[in-house]
Amino acid sequence: MLTPANKTALADTLEKRNPYSFLNATAANQGMTLPANWASEIEEDVYVDGTSQFKGRSLRMAKAVRIPYTYQDEHGNIVKEYLLIGYEGSGSD
Repeated sequence: MLTPANKTALADTLEKRNPYSFLNATAANQGMTLPANWASEIEEDVYVDGTSQFKGRSLRMAKAVRIPYTYQDEHGNIVKEYLLIGYEGSGSD
């Protein structure tokens, strides 16, 4: 179980690595934000034979979770994308 401090540190790390924080730096809505109903939009999938490539290695994915987020692009449009978290399972290289 993650401690409250670790949960905060994980969220801070994800926010710092978000690729959209540089867009529209003068806008009130900077970087990634969660939509109001984000928790109800989370999608999960479990894999029997799922694999993914990461840094030239084949990894077996046991489960994946998609979490919605939005960001404001350089034209002021709100864009919805997803953070994909893949849980690596046994049987990878």
